[in-house]
Amino acid sequence: MHVVAIAALATSIDAEAPALASDLGLTAYETRLLLAGGMPAIVRRARDGATAVGLAAKLEARGHVVVVCDESDVVPSTAMISMRRLRLGSSGVSVDDREGVTLAFDDVLAFIAARHRHRTETSITTRERKFSASRALISGGLVTTATVRSEAQSATDRREHLLYIFRRGGGNPWILHETGSDWSGLERPLAPTSLENFKLAVRVLRERAPAAVYDERLLSRKATPEHVATTGTAGSRTVKTSSEGGIDLLAHVLAAWIARGRR
Repeated sequence: MHVVAIAALATSIDAEAPALASDLGLTAYETRLLLAGGMPAIVRRARDGATAVGLAAKLEARGHVVVVCDESDVVPSTAMISMRRLRLGSSGVSVDDREGVTLAFDDVLAFIAARHRHRTETSITTRERKFSASRALISGGLVTTATVRSEAQSATDRREHLLYIFRRGGGNPWILHETGSDWSGLERPLAPTSLENFKLAVRVLRERAPAAVYDERLLSRKATPEHVATTGTAGSRTVKTSSEGGIDLLAHVLAAWIARGRR
């Protein structure tokens, strides 16, 4: 699937919405929603590469900054090189669980800060027969029970800060997680919370790779692409919502834009 994304608008959302609506076959209201979530904005997914390139040409003719990428080239965050056990060196950073793998500081193209959101909602419905005084009275004692339906719901919401690290030489990106990471490799006094240690690690990495671009616009997005998966039966249902895949895609779009600018 080929993705067309607007990385930066040359005009206001209201000015672009009618023209984009004509390109996409949508209403101006629908295209405003596409753009209002923040940049970069995914405006089209097309199976045909020529269709994606054609739309990108129209958008660029109106002065917008556009990125076209193949979704199959996007590396999911779960497949990136995790820095949960990072260790700083003089010229790069390594990870204790991957012997011989090093990220050179001068090879860092971009640090892209983001957040993943995972939400799980569970609904369990039970039915049981219970004594019903009203039914017994109405039926003269012939029917003494009724089916009682009850529903129990629970939800968990988890958010985690991450830092995507894209390299000038390409290849598999690296990723730093707020949670589940060992910060002893920073060789700095540890802070009381994982978020404080994460921010410290980000600051240290940026100091060691001053030529790299730092971009945090994904942290301020008003809307995030989310994947929803439902499992279970009518009596027990679980709905999982995750922004992970959508944020992975947006991070790759930003990296492609930054790389193009550096070239």
